Amino acid sequence: MQLTIKDKKRQLMRRFAIGYASLLSLPLLALVFSLSQGAGWKPMLVGSPALLTLFIAATYQFIKELRALKREEQSAESPADKDEQ
Repeated sequence: MQLTIKDKKRQLMRRFAIGYASLLSLPLLALVFSLSQGAGWKPMLVGSPALLTLFIAATYQFIKELRALKREEQSAESPADKDEQ
């Protein structure tokens, strides 16, 4: 079973939506534990550079895979155009 470009794009969007939701839930979970222990927001500030690095890395990978998918889509359309000429 071969996936179409539309199916691949849908899988990519779903995978990264789950990834972004997971990345955003990490600081929220840490915040809940921090506030429940009475520590406040300071532990969140300590972990923010690591979280920001992960978020940037995930965004970079998402853009890279999206561009590869667009190139694949263009190359799939290209041979059809050459056959018509």
